[in-house]
Amino acid sequence: MDWHISVLASAESTQDVLKQRAAQGAPEGTAIQALMQTSGRGRHGNSWDSPMGNLYLSVLFRPHTPPDQTAQMAFVTALALSRAMDEYLDVQTIHAKKLKWPNDILINGLKVSGILLETALGDGEVTELYVGMGVNILAPPDGRAGLHALANKPIYVNVFRDRVLFHLGDLYECWVKEGFAPIRASWLAQAYGMGQEITVRLPEVTLTGIFQGLDDQGFLQLAQGDKVNIIRSGDVHFGKA
Repeated sequence: MDWHISVLASAESTQDVLKQRAAQGAPEGTAIQALMQTSGRGRHGNSWDSPMGNLYLSVLFRPHTPPDQTAQMAFVTALALSRAMDEYLDVQTIHAKKLKWPNDILINGLKVSGILLETALGDGEVTELYVGMGVNILAPPDGRAGLHALANKPIYVNVFRDRVLFHLGDLYECWVKEGFAPIRASWLAQAYGMGQEITVRLPEVTLTGIFQGLDDQGFLQLAQGDKVNIIRSGDVHFGKA
């Protein structure tokens, strides 16, 4: 991937800046980093606290894939972030790093990173994919993990960004050429809460069952007795509601 990186001192949201650049014809691989965000957001429009000292990055892809398949990029991105973190974490900490469905990374049970996917559609396929990611490095919000406090060597935001992009390029190429299977296997090897009881809150119902894994598309498999429900999206909580 040929990355085209722009670094902004401040932005309301790197996602919004990226969408503006895409509308102006920005190429695939355009990456927008902000040193801080004034209106950062996560999934479902939730605000993302964005002080100076963390990584806020949005990347443009043009995959031309069905919308359901494009959601697999959350797993591709999570693996890229995880591999970049592995370069800074000792073995004991790495064992405590887990990937939480569909798009979070936890260290010692605390959230260190989140991912946001937004798309533009044309003729029934995704023509533009905006992958946003936030990583707590030097200034984690209360109750969150920060990489700086856990790293076994100095960690600089821009250097970490470049390592993320390096792994993201490799994993994106793997996904395009080999499909979701190798991505799925690598993600499941680090999955948080496999075999545990979870609660999934959907718009109209709340389900409790056992987190069995991912299907071939990346949807969550929720076992309830002999029945396995396929969860395409929802808020996952471990334990009973």
